[in-house]
Order: sequence, then C-alpha cells, then structure tokens
Amino acid sequence: MSEVITTGAGDRYHAADDCPALQSGRLGGEVQGYQLHGEQRFASAAEAEAAGWTPCGTCVGRR
Repeated sequence: MSEVITTGAGDRYHAADDCPALQSGRLGGEVQGYQLHGEQRFASAAEAEAAGWTPCGTCVGRR
C-alpha cells in the first residue's frame, strides 16, 4: 500500500480519500458543527502504524 490518510479526530488510517468511513466521519462532524481537522498523510501504512494509527476496517486491504 502506498500513501495513507488520517485526520486529527480519529485513530484510523485510510487507503483513499473516498473511503466511506472517512467520508461518513467528516460529514458527521460537519452536521454536528465541529471544526474539521486537517488531513495528515503518511508515505506508507507501516509509517502510520509506527505513529500509533490503526487500519480502517472499511478500506484498508480492500484496494
């Protein structure tokens, strides 16, 4: 897997911007009026895991 995406509000990393779980989280935050956190990108899943992130059960490993 190449580059992965995280946000400051979660504990998961995602394989792509169009992950349904990532989009749902963003939409839920917007609806509740929260200020959304910016994205953080890691060069690899291994790098994200070393920083404490866990894989998304929806999109990681399914691409």
